Amino acid sequence: MDVESELVRLKSIWNGIYSITCLDGVWSAYYIRTGEELSAPALRGLGTLIRRDYERRIEMRPGAPERMST
Repeated sequence: MDVESELVRLKSIWNGIYSITCLDGVWSAYYIRTGEELSAPALRGLGTLIRRDYERRIEMRPGAPERMST
């Protein structure tokens, strides 16, 4: 997948949650509610960071189910 189509895909998935940009070759995503920034040298890496960050936020949300340890 080329960078342009990957960018379109990420923006369509995370629209309204993260603002995704690229400046001087550094890819960044800003969590819209707080302005917290995630950054990576490649778009694919940024996508991974966004997914991890979102999962972490879901787990921290009040009323979120507790995870069972294995």
